[in-house]
Amino acid sequence: MAEQHDNNLTLQAVTQPIYECLRCAFCFDLSWLGPANLCPSYAWGAFESYGARGRIAIARALLEGELEYDESLIRRVFACTECRACAEHCFKYIDTVKIFAAMREDLAARGLIPPGLAAAADILTEKHNIYDKPHERRLSWLKDRSRVDRPASVAFFVGCTPAYVRRTLARDTYAVLAASGLRFTVLSDEWCCGHPFMAAGQRERAAEVMYHNVDALKALGVERVVFECPGCMRTFREDIPAVLGEPLPFEIVHVTEEIARQVEAGRLRFDVYQPGTVVTYHDPCTLGRGLGVYEAPRTIIEAMPGMRLAEMPRHGRDAYCCGAGSFVRYDYPDLTDLTGDGRLREAEATGAQVLLTACPACVTQFQYIRSQTETDVQVMDLISLVKRIARWR
Repeated sequence: MAEQHDNNLTLQAVTQPIYECLRCAFCFDLSWLGPANLCPSYAWGAFESYGARGRIAIARALLEGELEYDESLIRRVFACTECRACAEHCFKYIDTVKIFAAMREDLAARGLIPPGLAAAADILTEKHNIYDKPHERRLSWLKDRSRVDRPASVAFFVGCTPAYVRRTLARDTYAVLAASGLRFTVLSDEWCCGHPFMAAGQRERAAEVMYHNVDALKALGVERVVFECPGCMRTFREDIPAVLGEPLPFEIVHVTEEIARQVEAGRLRFDVYQPGTVVTYHDPCTLGRGLGVYEAPRTIIEAMPGMRLAEMPRHGRDAYCCGAGSFVRYDYPDLTDLTGDGRLREAEATGAQVLLTACPACVTQFQYIRSQTETDVQVMDLISLVKRIARWR
C-alpha cells in the first residue's frame, strides 16, 4: 500500500513563489563587495540547505511528497535570522522569508519547534514578555506617569527589550519624543507585539496579543504609533494586518523618521559630541530591508557637527546581519556569535570610534560581542546619542 502524503501544509499557500525559484544563486551573491557573506545561516551551517536556495528546494520536495517534516528540518528552517538579504537580492523578487514563515508554521503544527524558542513562547503567554519578568514591572523605567494611558493621537510603543533589558534606551526615546514637543501616550498594559510567536510559527497565539495591543491603542484615540524597536514596528505593519485580516487603524513610524523630520524642519540641531569623531552605522535588517528605512538615520548623523560617517562595505540594502534576528540565540548561539563578531570586525575596519545602530536587539548583540572580544569601538543606539547632544528650537 502506498504511503500517505501529508497534504495539510501551510506551505501550499506559497506554492507559486516556490516554483518560481530559478536556482540562480543571487541569494548567495555579494561578489561585487569581494569575499563577503550574504546569508548568516549559510555562513554558519556550511551546507546549501541552510541558505535560501536550499530551503526552497526543501519546500518543493515537501510539496511533492519527496520529504516529510521531521526533526532534521528544524535547524534548516529555524536557524534563519530572517534578515531578508536573500529576498532583497532575489533575481525573481521572491519573498523568500514568506516561504520560510510558512515552513515554520508547518513545523510548529507538528510540535517541531526548537526547545529554546518554544520555552520563550510559553513564557510570553504567561508574562506577556519573553524575558520572564513581572508584567507589572513593564514601566518601571518611567518615573513621570503623566502620559500613561492619556488619550492622545500619538503613542510610543515601547517594546519588551527597551522595557526590560535596555531601559536607558526606553528613557532616552521617551525623553527625545517629549523634548520634541510631541503630545503622546504610553500604554500601561502594553503586551509583547507578538513577533516571538510569529518566529516560532505560532500564528494563533500571536493573534491574541495583537488584538490586545490594537484595541488598547484604539481605546485611547491613537492615530499614529512611534516605535524604537524595528521588530515591533514590522510586526504591526506586516504581520498584524495579515493575521487579523484587517488594516491597521493608525499610521506607524520609526523614531528615526520622526527625528529626521524635526532635523529637516530646522527644529533640531546638535552640539558636537566629540570633535573629529568617526562613526559607522549598522543598518538593522528589519529597519532597512524589512521596513525600507535607510535615509532617516543618516539624515540625523549627517546633521551632527564634528562627526564623519564611514560606511562599512556592506551597508544599506547590502548590510550584513548582526546575528540577533528571529531569536536564534535561544537555540543556535554559535550562529549568533559568529555573525555578530564578523559584523563588529567590519565596523572596526572602517576606523570608526563609534558603531551606531537603531535597534535595541542590535545594540544588545553588539554590546555582548564587544564584551567577549578586544576592541575599542563603542556601541551606541542613535537615539541615545540624539538625547545627549540635541538642541531643540
